Amino acid sequence: MRGHFRAGFATADITPDPLEGRVELSGYVARHQPATGLRDRLQAGVLALAVDDRPPVLLVGLDLCILDPTAAERIASTCPVPDEDVLLACSHTHSAPATYPLIGCGEPDPAYLRVLALRVGDAARRALSSLCPCRLGWGRRVVTRPLWGNRRDAAGPTDGRLHLLKVERAESDRAPICALWSVACHPVVLGAENVRVSADFVGEVRAHLPFPSLFLQGCCGDQNPLVRGEDGMGPWGAFAGEVSTLWAVTPTAPSGPWGLAAAAVPLPRLVGDSLEGLPLGEDPVGRAMQAWAQRVAAPGGVVPPSGARLIAGRIGNGRIALWPGEPFVSLQLALPPDTLAVGHAGASVGYVPDRQAYAHPGYEAGSAHRYYGFPSALAPEAGETLVAVTRELLGG
Repeated sequence: MRGHFRAGFATADITPDPLEGRVELSGYVARHQPATGLRDRLQAGVLALAVDDRPPVLLVGLDLCILDPTAAERIASTCPVPDEDVLLACSHTHSAPATYPLIGCGEPDPAYLRVLALRVGDAARRALSSLCPCRLGWGRRVVTRPLWGNRRDAAGPTDGRLHLLKVERAESDRAPICALWSVACHPVVLGAENVRVSADFVGEVRAHLPFPSLFLQGCCGDQNPLVRGEDGMGPWGAFAGEVSTLWAVTPTAPSGPWGLAAAAVPLPRLVGDSLEGLPLGEDPVGRAMQAWAQRVAAPGGVVPPSGARLIAGRIGNGRIALWPGEPFVSLQLALPPDTLAVGHAGASVGYVPDRQAYAHPGYEAGSAHRYYGFPSALAPEAGETLVAVTRELLGG
């Protein structure tokens, strides 16, 4: 279908107070807990989009690592639209409060989850109340200075593109409503030694942009920053110039194609891991593996598939696909080039490697699922299933 676009945008501060002493950060097993301070503030951004008089959908970007089903349902339930029209996506920063019980990587605080949901719901109401006629346009460019690459293989696939959905008012002044931007890179500039709350590079870019922004993570499963540590943040501040430049040259239109569709897809898993050779020492990894073996392991057993909700379709002159979990970048590159693939959308299913990764599983295809609390990794065909179903939803 086609229609005239409407949009509204609002943000909420979702920063916890680390001085309370109960904020445990997510993402690293080799980290001292709890958080001891604040580097930069966390944000939830809600972009309400609609055409004509049709009900809006909410694109919700969260400066969080990952969500479990309980957290995702709680957040969606506070938004004043049907749950299926709330499209949640985490930036995947590894310096945010735990919102998924990753084994050995921080315990979620129920009090924080309650406050988080309420603040997102408030931002959703404000975004909806600000809906107005707008102009949309997609821009893409290969960045001039690469800041990320393939962490498994330096010569492996990467997506060097910056994706931008430019949303501006339809009035003559074309005032910015929101710059939705995306790259495929783990927000792990700050490593396990960091014990301060931070949005990582997402917050650094946001602080240097001259207009409101919303970040949606790409397929970063095998993609990492090239420079790590506090010294690695400066180039990301400069990267805001890439976003601003792309904004300036991206054309927009007040109307165009529109249509999103959803599909529930079972992603198959391998049989339950053997316990042979499992590191069970008293170091952080060993303790995490002990907890996994006691609570989760199902050696040799059949593991049921993980349910995944896929959302894909057209927004103006571009397309978007929202996937759960941490897909490898080759899966994003298998979609039509005018498609933004968003990872970490909704409740996580863990890593989604490509088939080639299983020849040398390493962390992502070999052991990461244990921290996620699954008895086994996804099967090699899971990524291909995501791509195939998404292509059907996109119409080719």
